[in-house]
Amino acid sequence: MSATELFHKYQQERQKRLRPEGAGQYADFRDPTIGDKLGNDPWVNKEEVQAHYSPLNDTDSIKFMIVGAGHAGLLHAVRLIEAGFKTEDIVIVDTAGGFGGTWYWNRYPGLMCDVEGYIYLPLLEETGYVPKHKYSYGAEIRGQSERVAKHYGLRAQFCTRLTHHQWKETKRRWTIKLTQDLGRSNDPVHLTVETQFFISAAGILNIPHYPKLPGFKDLVDNKKVFHSARWDWQYTGGSQVEPNMVNLRGKKVGIIGTGATAIQIVPELAKWAAHLYVFQRTPTFVGPRNQRETTPAEWEKVAYKKGWQYERQDNFHHFVTNDPVPENMVDDGWTHPDSHSIAGFLGSATAIITPDGVQNHIRSMYELDVPRAERLRAHVANVVKDPETAKKLQAWYGGWCKRPAFNDDYLQAFNRPNVTLVDTDGKGVDSFDASGVVANGTLYELDVLVLATGFYTRVRDRSPAAAEDAPVVGRDGVLISEKYLSPEYGTLYGVATNGFPNLFWAGASGGSGISYNLTSAYDVFSRLIAHVIADAHKRADDAGNIAIEPTKEAEDRYGDEVQKRALWLSVMATCTPGWFSGEGEGALEDKTPEQKIALARHAPWGSGPLDYKRRVLEYISKGGLDGFEVRV
Repeated sequence: MSATELFHKYQQERQKRLRPEGAGQYADFRDPTIGDKLGNDPWVNKEEVQAHYSPLNDTDSIKFMIVGAGHAGLLHAVRLIEAGFKTEDIVIVDTAGGFGGTWYWNRYPGLMCDVEGYIYLPLLEETGYVPKHKYSYGAEIRGQSERVAKHYGLRAQFCTRLTHHQWKETKRRWTIKLTQDLGRSNDPVHLTVETQFFISAAGILNIPHYPKLPGFKDLVDNKKVFHSARWDWQYTGGSQVEPNMVNLRGKKVGIIGTGATAIQIVPELAKWAAHLYVFQRTPTFVGPRNQRETTPAEWEKVAYKKGWQYERQDNFHHFVTNDPVPENMVDDGWTHPDSHSIAGFLGSATAIITPDGVQNHIRSMYELDVPRAERLRAHVANVVKDPETAKKLQAWYGGWCKRPAFNDDYLQAFNRPNVTLVDTDGKGVDSFDASGVVANGTLYELDVLVLATGFYTRVRDRSPAAAEDAPVVGRDGVLISEKYLSPEYGTLYGVATNGFPNLFWAGASGGSGISYNLTSAYDVFSRLIAHVIADAHKRADDAGNIAIEPTKEAEDRYGDEVQKRALWLSVMATCTPGWFSGEGEGALEDKTPEQKIALARHAPWGSGPLDYKRRVLEYISKGGLDGFEVRV
């Protein structure tokens, strides 16, 4: 099949899946009628949190508040400490009951990182930790977060959400309102705290969502239902470390979703369920994983010099941005010679696409994608024995449209007699019922339903206010969410914006450098932010009265550069709906010229993560604070 024929096939499949409501087709756990039943923290030790992870008191004043205890938050804290700030001046706040971010919440069977652990786990050189496998399992990743926190003596306020953020110009401080909730036996504790610097590192995969369809509450009231990010080991039996789900014997189990999460869960459920129904809207490209243990000989080759982790991360980025170098250090499915088309999601420094070059760019990306797509569809046909099932598991969209998956057991699970694929041909399930799930007009009665349906991903507003689901009010009473959606939108390096002094964030828009390996992206953000704050302190006589923000001129200039590079990412507008493409809301055909410009200025750095990192490191090494205004 030619690239042109493939493109038309892909567009037919895309049209099946587009819905006018876009991301509005989902509800999420912020709805208390569902969240109170399905969203509670199953892992928290409330006594430990109360005793050791509640350092804040009402009316406290601190120097740094970092929101988020995952990799982003940890890296921000560590880089600030390395820049000379005191550990005791930093407090990390998170709604979770411990460190780890998404790896705290997700403890489902089969959980592992699909990116090599040697480049994904943060601060391996600094902590001296050696991952047990090439691809780290979930408990080990969470353990590294806990190790980092202990290594640096980090303080954290857990089980706490922020409810309001207000900049006080006269005090040069943020006034933050927080609520710590330790459960039914404890009344929520409401705090108001001042912080000089506020860093939002809440991440992007932290609010579970599910299809907003009739009958869901009836199902929840009558059957066992849980989200993959709130796995109920008490119900299934087993544990994350030993996932022997003996309680599922004799039960009919359903799972909605066939994305990166479900691909890891399905093989484990298939081992224990009497019957497993896998409900599919859109198949995922699945390649072999080839997991292996880390041997001393291999580790000696990997960690062969100081700075090896940065070098290896950069090497990975060369391949996934279609700019390969002779040595392929990671050497896996991400960096496979025919997989360079996945740069469509990240950007690339190989070219800046102009408006008159968009169609050629899209055509060339589809041509580049043909070998990878055909290889992976053939892989499905070779593994899955039933031809009809294999056909339904083959993906038809560009390789940049959804996160690629790698697993050695997922496709094989469909050869088991107790596993049924319920393919909905792009429609998704119809509805829910007190006894199960309705799909293709048929009721599938279940004992338990697993929602591997992903997370609320903030399609339009990716500001800190959206990340924390709380208002952020800057100078002159301006809401950051309003600025994000206005013609005045702009950032400097995607981490700060004019009108919101001493506010920084780890984001995925506005000219930030994103990556399939988010840890490496967070590290670049954290090094830039630590530099800006530390340099400002060196220049100020009164460090306690500093206010730092980008100038409007600087963020406008940076926005021009972001806009100039954004058309590399125009291939995303051709994508089948999914969280990468904002459920189709990023499509260009129904946008006015003004809306297209706004989308372009909101885009990530279109020249890719390596070019973004190079610019950030050049900025840091040059010294100074070009583009930032410092007031004392």
